[in-house]
Amino acid sequence: MFQDHAIGKYTPVPGHHHGSVSATAKDQSIKLSADETIYSEGEYAVAIYQVEAGVVRIYRLSSNGQRHILSFCGKGEWFGLENGNVRTDFAEAICETRVRPFPTNQIAIVPIDLLQIALTNLAKAQCKQLIISEQSALKRLAAFVQEMADRHPEDPEFDMMMSRSDIADYLGLTVETVARSFTKLREKRVLRLAGKSQRIVRLLDRDALIALAI
Repeated sequence: MFQDHAIGKYTPVPGHHHGSVSATAKDQSIKLSADETIYSEGEYAVAIYQVEAGVVRIYRLSSNGQRHILSFCGKGEWFGLENGNVRTDFAEAICETRVRPFPTNQIAIVPIDLLQIALTNLAKAQCKQLIISEQSALKRLAAFVQEMADRHPEDPEFDMMMSRSDIADYLGLTVETVARSFTKLREKRVLRLAGKSQRIVRLLDRDALIALAI
């Protein structure tokens, strides 16, 4: 279980202590490689986390093993807040990621606004529900790209970090459908894709993207 032994497994950031996750949060920062698990369904929830770099995916598995991604958490965002003491989902690093754990038994002594975290997570869940309620795959993808673009309001080019498979499991689509929808957005000259994995998005027409997402 990550909370019990992961600090010994992962590399601490220079200047931070190497020890148990129950240590003071300000002394902890954990580096993870792509696809490394932070916690799993059924584990005890002993900490909440803030992303310092990279991206984390939060997901659940259906009874037939199908993955449903609930949210993506980027730099500065929080995850791991539970309604009870047991994890109800999984958290994994999408790429090289750094997170900072805050033990729940020490929340009272660190400046964390749990209500604000809960409200932010609720807003993200509602936004995702609106996206997947769209019948059109193109509209779903346009809304998703807009959501990612809103995290980079001053930057016309950004790295989405997540794979086509991640996006498909988030939007409730197939990988092939996601690929075709990206092609349509390129053909409409709404965006351009770059990079080895075609993850880097350059917005060419933000207004057209918003119009497609409505």
